[in-house]
Amino acid sequence: MPDDARMPSHTDYQPLGVKTLWLFIFERSTVAVLALVLSIAMFVLFNVNIPMSYQALGQLTVNFHEIVRIAALGFLFLFCVALAGAILAGWLVYINYKFFLGEDALKIKRGILSKEEIAIPYRQIQDVNIRRDVSFMMFGLSKIIIQSAGRGDRGGDDSSESEGTLPAIDKDLAEKLQEELLKRANVEKVIPANQ
Repeated sequence: MPDDARMPSHTDYQPLGVKTLWLFIFERSTVAVLALVLSIAMFVLFNVNIPMSYQALGQLTVNFHEIVRIAALGFLFLFCVALAGAILAGWLVYINYKFFLGEDALKIKRGILSKEEIAIPYRQIQDVNIRRDVSFMMFGLSKIIIQSAGRGDRGGDDSSESEGTLPAIDKDLAEKLQEELLKRANVEKVIPANQ
């Protein structure tokens, strides 16, 4: 079968963007950062010239510097493992979260072990919100929350209620996507008076 005669794949799905990968890794690297800080603290403590050997339990001599050195190396190892885990987890989430503007609906694929594909028909979209917290602003990213019919009546934080969420995409792409989704849904964008 020639290459051009193959069944089309889902190459129409777009990834969230490279900056999103960095954010996903950053969000999962708390343990790695903590282990690095503790490792550095232990190495600094190891280099302090304090004679700390003492005899405990009879004949056993405990060397404080040796214990600190072993702890520092242990935290350094934990840092390497936690960083590798954060990179792997962030990458897996990133490659498995994609979206596609179809003819009749926005389609979102997500999930690592439990994969799901949702479709939000444009006719059901009531609003498209863009959110940016501090970490998102640092990376130049935005979170898109799509409110569809039947979802906005529950109150509370609309990001937890909405099934149509793009967790992080480039700020400029988010604004274009918001405009396109509202246009396809025939919803007018409301701009607050203070802007």
